[in-house]
Amino acid sequence: MSCFENMATEDLDQCLNQELQAGVSEVGVHYAVHSDITTFPMPINFDDPTFTYEKAVEVAFPIVFAAGKGFGKIVVQSDTGEVQLEAGGNKGNKKLKSIFSFYVAGNDKRLLGFIRARLNTPMLFCVTERNGQKRLVGDKFNPAYMTEVKGTTGKGGEDDKGVQFSIESYCIPIVYESTIQLPA
Repeated sequence: MSCFENMATEDLDQCLNQELQAGVSEVGVHYAVHSDITTFPMPINFDDPTFTYEKAVEVAFPIVFAAGKGFGKIVVQSDTGEVQLEAGGNKGNKKLKSIFSFYVAGNDKRLLGFIRARLNTPMLFCVTERNGQKRLVGDKFNPAYMTEVKGTTGKGGEDDKGVQFSIESYCIPIVYESTIQLPA
């Protein structure tokens, strides 16, 4: 018996004239330290009788943090952020990986200190797309990590000065439909 035997087949319709906003909101990016989370809801499993394709990636309950903890905010440079989904591994044994890449302008002490303090820290990123949909990079069992960090002072007056980040987690980017708790 297959684990997916009783799963319904659903259409993947798309409105051809729908405006599909691409990209990440430069003011809608948040990060959290994974160990600060006390309650981390997850999407339902395939064997749940209410399973649908949408519910397979949806979390509608809030992520709860320890007292005084919560999400911090990151302002990314316009038109530099994106969340990607990759399937890696061998045929019949594929795994999903979420990648969030973005650029932060500047290289002040706070930004450099963040890199030094959080470089190898298990984290979670909540990324708001331009259409308002929030994506989680990292989940309850698969935290997100900085995998690439590359900063520059720039060479001339028109160059970018800042840090390019790449964040990765071996999970699907969950659609988060709840509140973003900030530190108290």
